[in-house]
Amino acid sequence: MKRLINSSRVIEPLSRGDLPEANKPSGFIYGIRAMVVHGNQLGRKLGFPTANLEILDNKPFLMADGVYAVMIKLNNTVYKGMANVGFRPTIDGKVRMIEVNLFDFSGDLYGQTLTVQFVCRIRDEIKFNSLDELVNQLHLDKQHAQTLLP
Repeated sequence: MKRLINSSRVIEPLSRGDLPEANKPSGFIYGIRAMVVHGNQLGRKLGFPTANLEILDNKPFLMADGVYAVMIKLNNTVYKGMANVGFRPTIDGKVRMIEVNLFDFSGDLYGQTLTVQFVCRIRDEIKFNSLDELVNQLHLDKQHAQTLLP
């Protein structure tokens, strides 16, 4: 039996980054399908290679900016990871982006389609005073994400 879900019960919590509340009405983890596109490759230089994503789903992306613990499906394999949603203020980013770092993965992802499930919001996106501060925080974010993911 199908049940109707009031979209505001999902959209409003997503806009705050409250994933547990957003996922309650449907019982599913909110996710997107996206293609990996070329970026500036700064994450790789910092020791956190990221896949820059272009959303393929025909729906608005309503997530609050911030850092998230995520599960990423590539072909038939699921990886744990973290995602950043936002403008990347430490490098003076001008365009809102979604980028993911897959834990325990190495290889070329360009042109691949990923399914990203947003499990939990870790923190707000913030501007750091230096790339070293950013890298230190990324290590902490990764440790935090690993404790949140199944």
